[in-house]
Amino acid sequence: MARGRKPKPTVLRMLQGNPGGRALNNEEPAYGPGAPAKPAFLDDDASEEWDRLTGMLVSARVVTKGDGGILLVASDAYSQLRRCQKFLTEKGSLSYDASSVNGGTSYKPYPEVAQRNMARRQYQSALSELGLSPSSRSKVKVLPEPPKANGTARYFTS
Repeated sequence: MARGRKPKPTVLRMLQGNPGGRALNNEEPAYGPGAPAKPAFLDDDASEEWDRLTGMLVSARVVTKGDGGILLVASDAYSQLRRCQKFLTEKGSLSYDASSVNGGTSYKPYPEVAQRNMARRQYQSALSELGLSPSSRSKVKVLPEPPKANGTARYFTS
């Protein structure tokens, strides 16, 4: 069930001067910058996609350690999409002949067609959440740079 627009992050509302004048959430959680830990149960395709996405998102400074769930959804949907597409490519068709008892023939789509289409929608939605689609890219804000260590502190930080 749709509920309208997604709320803007509190930091973005503060930067814009809180144009709506509504109360700000001062207790919004803040997760540390960086890639979340990759789940061990990912298959090969999902694992490769996880690495590809986190590589892009970490270098762009838009992912936090709390974004593991949406990365998991994107990676898993990508893997499902690849499996369904491989099956359909091997079959060479999107449908099969279904003969009825009285001798009639009809064509029915393979179940993998619907699964592939669902995986595409999930993948596209997850990429949009991560700011990896052209229209959503303008809505994503870069995480602030970590402070530079001064003096002898620079030798004791990673």
